[in-house]
Amino acid sequence: MKRNPRRAYDKDGREIQPATVASQMMLGRHQVEIYCNACRHYRGGIDVSDLPPETTIPDICLRYRCSACGSKNLMSRGDTHEHYELIDAARKGTK
Repeated sequence: MKRNPRRAYDKDGREIQPATVASQMMLGRHQVEIYCNACRHYRGGIDVSDLPPETTIPDICLRYRCSACGSKNLMSRGDTHEHYELIDAARKGTK
């Protein structure tokens, strides 16, 4: 069986269900960041609120091309800056 490089697998080789736009928005997260695996260019703060809720976070990068080198060899994940801002806000009791 061929493995999808944008998916995680458990120790038995079963695919782990990836996060979706809906699951991230339920956590208060509305942004993703994209890295280019070819030139290491980074783009963060991409709003995903307008995407279909079933869109998986790892597949968002398929919609983009690197603005620095033009590569489609990209990786997307939840925005870490937004993640830590939400953690800090929760610690301070502001959200």
